[in-house]
Amino acid sequence: RAKLFRCPAQLDVEEVVRDSAGRMVTWTGLGFARVRDGAGLTFRVDNVPYPMDYELLLRYEPESAEDWEAVVSVSSRVLPTSSRCGNLLPSEQMYREILPHSQRYVLLSRPFCFEPSTPYEVTMRLQRAGVTQRHPGAFILIDSLVLLPRVSELPGFQGAEAAARQEELERYQCLEVFRMAPPHPLAQACARLVCSVSALMHGGALPCQCDPQGSRSSECQVQGGQCECKPHVIGRRCDHCAPGSYGFGPQGCSSCTCSPEGSVSQLCDKVSGQCPCQPGAVGRQCDQCQPGHWGFPACRPCQCNGHAEECDPRTGTCLHCRDHTSGRHCERCQDGYYGNPVLGSGQQCRPCPCPGYPGTQHYHGSTCHADDETHHIVCVCAPGYAGE
Repeated sequence: RAKLFRCPAQLDVEEVVRDSAGRMVTWTGLGFARVRDGAGLTFRVDNVPYPMDYELLLRYEPESAEDWEAVVSVSSRVLPTSSRCGNLLPSEQMYREILPHSQRYVLLSRPFCFEPSTPYEVTMRLQRAGVTQRHPGAFILIDSLVLLPRVSELPGFQGAEAAARQEELERYQCLEVFRMAPPHPLAQACARLVCSVSALMHGGALPCQCDPQGSRSSECQVQGGQCECKPHVIGRRCDHCAPGSYGFGPQGCSSCTCSPEGSVSQLCDKVSGQCPCQPGAVGRQCDQCQPGHWGFPACRPCQCNGHAEECDPRTGTCLHCRDHTSGRHCERCQDGYYGNPVLGSGQQCRPCPCPGYPGTQHYHGSTCHADDETHHIVCVCAPGYAGE
């Protein structure tokens, strides 16, 4: 059985993921690690099931038509103790491999003996091949590291029948299925061989263990044990949300639907669904401006002349103007008041000096304004009233 290990991002590495509209068909898990020219990754391997030689397979996705190079080391701070791996000293092995841009995976040149209960680190530096100058704008996408048991050490591939079985594996390209992502359906001959080996290694068939919340039933596929998952749920047992979704539960998971303009990535918090927002964007989906701003995604401050803090998030019209002001920007006085409320004018809206007071039953004016020549306040009388 192949083992796949995700890579924790380090310096000059970012996690990228494609949504359903533009998803890369070669990925296998939580997305790609986007590694800058000259940067590195470390894979931590601590769940090897059996002591034996494993082939190391690196899956990747080029971003340009140029070859890359991986300088890889495998090491452990704990000396091997099993009879199978205990004679391998020193405990570090170096590789230098070319990653052709026309391929999607590379099989490292030599296997390595891994054993259970021993932590290993597979560290690699990735750089463009054939050049000495690092380019800060050049990246390669790294998907996963896969450990493939060496066929010659598997049960059933030793003794008199080993050659015939090996020939059958090669004839039907059985091993190629596990190298590409996603894997293609197994040929019948491959399925027979793989199932036989798996049963020998595990002492029989394995239980499905489908998650009762994330799977549609308790039954799984005979080959590989994949359970049937609910919407946006992944994993062999259907026990966690797919990249770009959140809220694992009886109904499956919900899509993150992070705003492409306002979010840093399409990956959200697995529990709350909160997307990582760009500066100035807020909301679960990062699809809104911060309070006091409008016009997403080109958010800009509300212009309300200091008489309101919030405005309509779509139009920018100020909401709840104070100080007896009105208008799109709280830039004029309400009816019954006069003055210049524009920010910086030094004036404010005051009641028109007409008989009575705005808002009372004895107010006889409707509005007022200052005369352009005399600057006296002129009242506009309510119907039925006249001025002097």
